[in-house]
Amino acid sequence: MKKSEILLKTTSLYLVYFLYTYFGSYIASLFSGIDSQLIMLLLDIIFLVVIALVYKQVLKKDIQILKQEYSVKKVLKIVAIGFLSIVLLNIIIAALGTLLFENASMDQNTESIQNLASLSMLYTVFKTMIFGVVAEELLFRESLSDLIDNNVVFVLVSAIIYTIMNFVFTSEAFSISQILAYFLPALLFGTIYVKNKRNILFVMFTKFAYNVIPLVILISGV
Repeated sequence: MKKSEILLKTTSLYLVYFLYTYFGSYIASLFSGIDSQLIMLLLDIIFLVVIALVYKQVLKKDIQILKQEYSVKKVLKIVAIGFLSIVLLNIIIAALGTLLFENASMDQNTESIQNLASLSMLYTVFKTMIFGVVAEELLFRESLSDLIDNNVVFVLVSAIIYTIMNFVFTSEAFSISQILAYFLPALLFGTIYVKNKRNILFVMFTKFAYNVIPLVILISGV
């Protein structure tokens, strides 16, 4: 596929994601009598199916490589190292927030999950463990992979885009530490991706592990 075609495909996916997310509340208002969270869930499912079909061959290839070149032990080791690195990074970000910017707060991932859970637990589980793991990683990482060959540039650009997209839908003021709380983990996810032959499955596994702990704590009420 030519670069121009890849760019068109990637741009189209971002545009669809932006439009239905930004105008989600308006779309939901068109269906009076139906819960708005249900509408957003359906829209997310549609986008998930579409982007999974777009990158169906990539996923098949990555699964095949995983089976042929990696043992279960090696996969678990890579995921564990990635997970622990992100946990450590969040501790550092919290410390920097206390020392340099403002009072420390929970990491952005946990805060986002808790905010979402206040609306709907079913939607939270789907958004966190399925949509956030599969659709978002295909969009923010895989879709840019064929456009940017240089690993350093790729990691930086994907992290910048991910960070911007997490703030573009909010009208609230945000701080430098909040930006870093998205940007730095995104850098780490991008690094995991390029260090493992750009196999998106490693990022998905790591993000799943990263999301599951705050979700379990939230559900258990600890």
